[in-house]
Amino acid sequence: MKTFKLLGLLLSYPSAELQAHMDEIKVALDQEGLVPARVRRPLFAFLDSLSRRALVKVQEDYVGLFDRSRAHSLYLFEHVHGESRDRGQAMVDLMDLYRRHGFTLSARELPDYLPLFLEFLSQVPVAEAQELLGETVHILAAVGAKLKAKDSGYAHVFAALEGLTDAKVDPRYVEQAAEEVEDTSFEALDKAWEETPAFDGTGTAAACGVCPQATRHAPAPGATGQA
Repeated sequence: MKTFKLLGLLLSYPSAELQAHMDEIKVALDQEGLVPARVRRPLFAFLDSLSRRALVKVQEDYVGLFDRSRAHSLYLFEHVHGESRDRGQAMVDLMDLYRRHGFTLSARELPDYLPLFLEFLSQVPVAEAQELLGETVHILAAVGAKLKAKDSGYAHVFAALEGLTDAKVDPRYVEQAAEEVEDTSFEALDKAWEETPAFDGTGTAAACGVCPQATRHAPAPGATGQA
């Protein structure tokens, strides 16, 4: 279904081409009807805003939200494993899932990037796609709650993703995530990377507590896959 891929595109780095096709995206989402109507209305208002605003400002906001903040990372395993060895095995498992469905990646793509994961889901039967997406629902809900707390319209995209699955979210987990405060200064980001070296073995699936299944499936950066 196109809905999965289109929502993934909305989470990709903004471009003039994307801005120019907002009306078409809304029409396609309406036609497929997978996103609940109550979620579609505020989502479409956000898309209208994206299409009208100066591209450079939209891009600046995007970078501030998703590139400078690990709390809003679009790499799903970042929220579960951080940079631990467990993330490497989760990547391998996810790539195996992609291969079993005939979905291949280029060498530069990571499998756990959300827009890529959503592109993959758009190419499998909708019931399976909704089930797989449900395994990440706690991550989606947590990121969405943090974005909502920042009054970011991107929270509506995450609400739409939640609306695609029947998986239930623990409200306590979402409330806790929304209350977390992150220092996004360059100094804090440098310190965070220094304290969490890649594949140091300190992260575990328990880092996500209530969503252990989410460690099995997720996507890669600004990448596009092919079936």
